Amino acid sequence: MRWVIKFLVVALCLCLAVPALAADQGESVWSKYNMKLYGRVKMDYIYQSGRSSASTVATNIVDRRTTSDWDNDNTNFKARDTRFGFIASHEAGEWVGKGRFEIDFFGNAAGNSSEARFRLGYVDLANKDWGTSFRAGKDWQAISQLHPSTIDFGILVRAGNLWERPEQFTIRQRVGDNLEVLVTAFKFYTGGATNPNTGDESRYPWVGTRLAYSFEAFDGKHLLAFDAAYQSDKDNTTKEDIDRWLVSGEFKFGLGPVLLKGEVWYGEAIAGHFSRSDGIATISDADDTDEIEAWGGWVDATYKIMPKWSITAGVGIDDPDEDDWEINGVRQGMGDSEFSQNLQTYVNTWYSITPAIKIGAEWMYVDTERNDTSDDEYSNSYHQLLGSVFYNF
Repeated sequence: MRWVIKFLVVALCLCLAVPALAADQGESVWSKYNMKLYGRVKMDYIYQSGRSSASTVATNIVDRRTTSDWDNDNTNFKARDTRFGFIASHEAGEWVGKGRFEIDFFGNAAGNSSEARFRLGYVDLANKDWGTSFRAGKDWQAISQLHPSTIDFGILVRAGNLWERPEQFTIRQRVGDNLEVLVTAFKFYTGGATNPNTGDESRYPWVGTRLAYSFEAFDGKHLLAFDAAYQSDKDNTTKEDIDRWLVSGEFKFGLGPVLLKGEVWYGEAIAGHFSRSDGIATISDADDTDEIEAWGGWVDATYKIMPKWSITAGVGIDDPDEDDWEINGVRQGMGDSEFSQNLQTYVNTWYSITPAIKIGAEWMYVDTERNDTSDDEYSNSYHQLLGSVFYNF
């Protein structure tokens, strides 16, 4: 935390000092490039009627058969979703360059302190004549780009929304006025603290593509997109090849005061990737490894009641194929981070008090189903109530 405070103090001093030094040392970087500091302060007040596997966000509920206090309710006051970012950009002929850096405070927490966490950091280079851009660094994944409008920080993690901010290299190409084609290579952080590649067999990056078609109709703006991605892998124990793959579709429709959006996906061996369930991606016996299939998705609708007030309702689902949890016909048990289905429904509202300050409230219901080793299905659920105060700058 101390280094974050020092960084902000130094940045403020530089902002004040650079213009004064510019008269003696030439053009200021603040006038040479387009510079923008931005951020937000967000305070959440959370009540959960049962034990989520992560108390600060809504995920699946813990396994009631292995955790005796699974139905303990709890409250959590959280300001960790506060963010600070910096963008620099410039133009040189037909080229436009941009650099971006952003942190939040969802790093390791100890006592009453939370460490800053690296969220975004990338270089973007675009050519206006070609309609082409190149992005290198840490950014939101380029496929399955849309996100639900939850107030909860988790944005339906483990309930149908695929998301992460991996290191990547992505090329985007505009084709005409309506179509964008991209190809991307990205790698999730899957290993230890010092070397992310020696503790597992994920030695190769994901590769993916996205076709996005935007258009206007019925006085609204709309989007349709198709995504596909693949990663070659090996099982740590059997050394069998693993084919991880994913296909998804996205949509967004502006229907007057209503914005309707969502995605649906299907894939194999993607558990633990795309901020999906930490459950098993494959299951193995001594000689063979089988990928676990899954499908999921989400949809929500936001209605702008008036310029300062909006309301959103939505649902998300993650549904692995529980029949894949078998070895030689014997079903394996599911733990806290594994489930045969996880469903979240939610309703929230935001009200803007000033252009920079708004308040919000959200109700979310989480229902988690599991299969035990005898193939009996059982489920348990909880409610989450959330209030939020938000300042954007």
